[in-house]
Amino acid sequence: MASFNGRTGVVLPQSGDYNATQIPVSGEPEAETVAAALSNKAPAGFGFGDAIQEIVTASAEESYETYCAKVDAVLDAMPDKTAKLVRAYPPAVYGNAGTTISLLYKSDANYAVLSNIGSADAGLCGWRMFKLRHPSSSSPAVWMPFEWEHPPMKLGAEYRTAERYNGKPVYAKAINFGQAPNATYKDVSHGIENFSQLVSYTGMMGGANLIEAPAVENIQINASNIRITTNTDVSANYVYLVLRYTKTTD
Repeated sequence: MASFNGRTGVVLPQSGDYNATQIPVSGEPEAETVAAALSNKAPAGFGFGDAIQEIVTASAEESYETYCAKVDAVLDAMPDKTAKLVRAYPPAVYGNAGTTISLLYKSDANYAVLSNIGSADAGLCGWRMFKLRHPSSSSPAVWMPFEWEHPPMKLGAEYRTAERYNGKPVYAKAINFGQAPNATYKDVSHGIENFSQLVSYTGMMGGANLIEAPAVENIQINASNIRITTNTDVSANYVYLVLRYTKTTD
């Protein structure tokens, strides 16, 4: 070659004479094709995909059924046996503006799960929704009630949990019992409807473990009330309990 890139005489290849798109490799895709494909990858080439889809509730008054229909709309666009990350805000966590991520999995038309897998906001952590069809039924699959894996345990609120006892869902409720009794017993209604069976309970009295307190003689919990009996005056202390139980409606 007599001249090339401004050089004359015996011209030898130098760095920069050619770029990758000008050098096809035998038996491989044309370099131009590879370069074009790479240019269409994620922004800046750092592996980031599309923005994560949101499934949000419109207001605190939106029903659970309406929200489930929004999840169904996303599922309809997903092939069977696939999963995707979403930002999901069901009615139970409306108003909690935090960073949260959930996993939506679709097995087929008969089974799907939406499960929260992480959040910077403790009020959004640890819940799940699942859709299924009963094996003995020909009816379409339906969404089961909203469940908590880690309930936020606000006083007076009832939470259906992901735990099971004898095959039935376990519920949890934190209760303010008020002042402890003065060497007698005291009854307080727990306000639980359709109470079936107590699974477990924990409690605090004046910042200490209620169950191990020497002043507590007896704790009885039935379908309507909590009764605490003490053998000395501990009325200066307030009592809080967390009950875990099943319901007659399940």
